[in-house]
Amino acid sequence: MTQMTQGGAVPTWDLGDRLGKALRVAGVSVHEMAEYLGVSRNTVSNYTSCRVTPDRRTRMLWALRTGVSLAWLETGKEPPAPDGSRPPAWAPWDSNPQPTDYVHTLGAVA
Repeated sequence: MTQMTQGGAVPTWDLGDRLGKALRVAGVSVHEMAEYLGVSRNTVSNYTSCRVTPDRRTRMLWALRTGVSLAWLETGKEPPAPDGSRPPAWAPWDSNPQPTDYVHTLGAVA
């Protein structure tokens, strides 16, 4: 799925993309995740390529093993904290960062 903007298409991340990114950020290999889940490496690859959608239990275990939130893994969005605050737009769990997110968060670059 993509979004169209004035500058062209902006790709959005699907569940498989987020599963793969969670592995990379956590430094967990496909082999390690397969062992952790008790499945084959091929099954993990099928999850990250969207050929197979993991069930909720698997998504929960994936989130626990990689340290990402289950909400982000499932939706690509991090829910507000109980106090109503939100993480910065450029945070690693933002599934569709835009160039303007960096300007607003870090300030304009000269």
